[in-house]
Formats: sequence, structure tokens, C-alpha cells
Amino acid sequence: MIEEQLKLFRGIFKKHLELEKDMPFREDIEKIDEYDKAMASWNTSIFHIEARAFSMYLCMIAKKGVKLASRVMDSAALRLDKQDEICSCTTKQTLAMYVSIFVKLAKDAHDKKFNDESVLSLLGAFRGVAAVGHIMLQDAMANGNYVGYSYRLVLDVDYTWCEFGQNMNNLEEKFKAVSKSTKAYEILRSTMTDAMILTVFFISAVVARHERLLRYVPGTKGRRTINPSDDGEPGASGTALQE
Repeated sequence: MIEEQLKLFRGIFKKHLELEKDMPFREDIEKIDEYDKAMASWNTSIFHIEARAFSMYLCMIAKKGVKLASRVMDSAALRLDKQDEICSCTTKQTLAMYVSIFVKLAKDAHDKKFNDESVLSLLGAFRGVAAVGHIMLQDAMANGNYVGYSYRLVLDVDYTWCEFGQNMNNLEEKFKAVSKSTKAYEILRSTMTDAMILTVFFISAVVARHERLLRYVPGTKGRRTINPSDDGEPGASGTALQE
């Protein structure tokens, strides 16, 4: 019975690790995986195990950032009208800029060059991906043929964006206040984790609203079903559009 459960778990775990062939920024995710695997194979002494664990944790955070960018790109690509082909290209170029930051941070972790400035770069990259998602949602709202709940939706979207920005500001200011002292290490992991969680929740809500709004926008591929992400992101099933 235990052996059967182990086989089932291994099958699920393998599926969990697989990336879709047409997934945006797949190569970047694979590059981060390479850094992660390289660090996992290091012959590290007992005195450096914690440092290696932290570097691998950073790779996980960076990988999540790229996956969030991929989710935004997937949602942006649902627009079919010719006018938005340029917008889709611009979206990808902008997201690619932030994706490159995540990849560089993973490389810095591998090369043992990660420092306090790297943390600020990480926060900036998360902000950037969130900003692209917010602009994408605003565009759908501006082009949708719907009335009634639009005013409440605008207020809610603006509030969510402001709240996200304020929370990220708080994280950044808190870290900057201790970045030149030994206390920086104490809040390093929590700062990165909190930034990731804030962005996961924000992007999940943005993508859910965007794909629901596309029902009202001419020239779209139609709204695909929004399922929880492969990574078990909180709120990934979507936030209900206020009607």
C-alpha cells in the first residue's frame, strides 16, 4: 500500500515539475533550474549549508517571479484584435526586462554575489510584473462593452493597486532601514517571501478579473477556465468580479 502511494506521489510530483512547451519565458525558468541544480550538487561543508539553502531559496523566489510574468503574458495574449498585436509584443518586451532581473538574481545567488542591492532589485522586479498586469487590466476595462458595475470595479481595482504598492513600499523601507546593519540578514528571507506572496495574490486577482472582462471585449480568444496554478498559488482560482 505504501509503495503504491509512493508511486502515485512520484507521478504527481513529476507532472508538477513539467513545463508547458509553449509557456512564455520557459527558457528563463529552465535557466534558473540549472542554477538551482548546480547549487544542490555543491559539496558544501556543514558550516556553509545554511548559505546554500538560502541561495536555493532565492532561486525558488526568482522562479516564482518568472512564472508570474508568464501568467500575465498568457492572459495578455488572449486579445486577438490586430491593434493589440503591438500591445502584446510590448507587453512581452516589458515583462522580459523584469524576467531578466529574476534570472540575474538566481545567477548572483549561484555566483555568491547576492547582496542588499539584490533584494531591492527583486522587489523592483515584482513591482514591475504587477504593474504590467495592472495596465493590462486597465486596458480591458477601457475597451469593454459593459455598464452597471464598471464604476465599482474601477474603484476596487484602484484600491487593490494602491494597497499592493503601499505594502511593497513598507517592505522596502523596512529593509532599507537595516540594510547596512547585521539586522538585514534577520529580515532578508521574510522580506523576499512577503514580496512574493503579495505579488502572487495581486497577479492572481488581476488575471482572474482580466480574463472575465474579456467576455465584454471584441476580438478575444474567449475566456479560458481559470484553475489553481501548478504551484498552488493562494487565490489563483480567481477573485470574483464585482457585479
